[in-house]
Amino acid sequence: MKNKLLVLMIVLFALLLLVSLALYAENRNTQAAAPGADALPPAAAETPAPTPPPTPEPTPVPTPVPQYPAAQLALSLDADKAASDALLDGDLYTDYSFPGGTTLTLTADSEIHALYVIFGTYPGNWTLLSGGAEQLCGQDGFLHECVCLEKPGASVQLVLPEDGVMIRDVFAFSDGYLPPFVQTWCRIREDEGADILAFSTHYDDELLFFGGLIPYYSGVRGLRVQVAYMTSNYLSDFSNYRFRPHEALDGLWTAYTHFYPVTNEVPDVSCNGYRDAVRKYGEDQFVAFQVEQIRRFKPLVVVTQAEDGEYGHGAHILTALSLERAVEAAADPAQFPESAERYGVWDTPKTYLHYYGDPDEYTWLSYEILSPQLGFRSPFEVAQEAYRQHKTQQQWVGFYIYGFGHPFDSHRFGLYRSLVGPDEMKNDLMEHVSRELFPIG
Repeated sequence: MKNKLLVLMIVLFALLLLVSLALYAENRNTQAAAPGADALPPAAAETPAPTPPPTPEPTPVPTPVPQYPAAQLALSLDADKAASDALLDGDLYTDYSFPGGTTLTLTADSEIHALYVIFGTYPGNWTLLSGGAEQLCGQDGFLHECVCLEKPGASVQLVLPEDGVMIRDVFAFSDGYLPPFVQTWCRIREDEGADILAFSTHYDDELLFFGGLIPYYSGVRGLRVQVAYMTSNYLSDFSNYRFRPHEALDGLWTAYTHFYPVTNEVPDVSCNGYRDAVRKYGEDQFVAFQVEQIRRFKPLVVVTQAEDGEYGHGAHILTALSLERAVEAAADPAQFPESAERYGVWDTPKTYLHYYGDPDEYTWLSYEILSPQLGFRSPFEVAQEAYRQHKTQQQWVGFYIYGFGHPFDSHRFGLYRSLVGPDEMKNDLMEHVSRELFPIG
C-alpha cells in the first residue's frame, strides 16, 4: 500500500514539473515576441532646431550736443589789408565789397567747426569748401548766416557768387556750443504756422510800440512769433540804411525770437501823413504783402500798430488800415489769387491793434515779471536791451520802449476782429485760441 502511495506521489510531482516547464517556456516565447522593458524604441523623426531671430540692426546713437563752449579762433585772410581789417575786426559798421566769383581763403591755427558770416548785401547762393567737401550755402537768404562744417578743417574757402557781395564780419569757432551772439536763424515751417504774426512798419517799431510782447511770447511762453516789416531800410537812401537791417536782426535775436523776419521790398521813405503814404506806397501794395504773409504763416493772432500811427506817422497808419483789409481778404480766394494759389487761404482767429477801441476793453499785457527763461529779467527789460541794438536810432531821445502812463504805452492792445468772441480775462493775446482749435490743412 505504501509503495503504491509513493509511486502516485512521484507521478504527481512529475506532472507538476512538466506543467511548470510548459508555462515557463510559454512565458519566454511571449517575452521574445514583445519588446522588453530594456528594449530601445524605434528612432523618432528628428525635430528641426528653431530658427534664431534675426539680429536687430543697431540703433544709431545721435552725436550728443557738445557740453563745452566753442573757442573763437583767430583767422587770417588771403586778401589785401583793407579787406582783412573790415572782415576780421568784429565791427558791424565796417565792410568790404568783393567782385563776383571771388574765392576767399580763411586760415586758423586749429580746425574750424563753425563759420559765422555777416553779409552786407544779400549774397544769394555761395559755396564753402573744406576738407575736400563742398557745402552749398545762402539758400535761405540770411544776411547773418551760421554754417556748421561737414568736414572741419584749419583752412576753408568761400566761393562768392557771380554778382559780387559785401561782407561785414567773419567769425570761426572750434567744436562746442556757440556763444550767444552767433545767430542761428530758422524759418517757421508752413505746416506748423505762426502763433503770432506781428506787422511792424519799420525796423524797431516792433519794440517801441509792442514792448515786451516778443520776449514774453517767444522767450517765456515758447511760442512761434514771426515779425514782418512793411518797409526796407536796406533799399532806402538814408545815410544809415546799410546798418539798420543788421540792427533789426540783432534786436530780434536779443528779444528771443529766432525766426528770420520777412520784409516788404519797398524803401522806407518820408511820409507827410496818411494820404502821402498811400500816394507813395499804394494801399494795395501793403494789403497784398500782408495777405501773402497771413496765408503763408497762418497765424492764430495778428498784431500791428495803432490806427492813428501812434504819433501820426503816415506809414504807420497805412500799416494799420491796410491790415484791416488784409485779414478779411486773406480768407477770400478771389482776392489776391496768386498768393491764394500758392499758400491757400486763412481766416485769422484774432487780430489786435495797438491801443485800438474802447479803453475799457483793452487787453493789457504784463511784461514786468522776472522770468528764468530770460535770465531772471523781465520781458520789458529784454525789450529795452533789444532796442539798444538799434545803435543808429539812439540819437532820437524821444524814442524808447514806452511804459505805463505813456500815450504810446506798449502794454495795451485792442481786439479788432475775432472768430472766438471777446476776450474775458483781457490779459493774453492767446486767450481762446490754439492750434488744436485752428489746425492747418
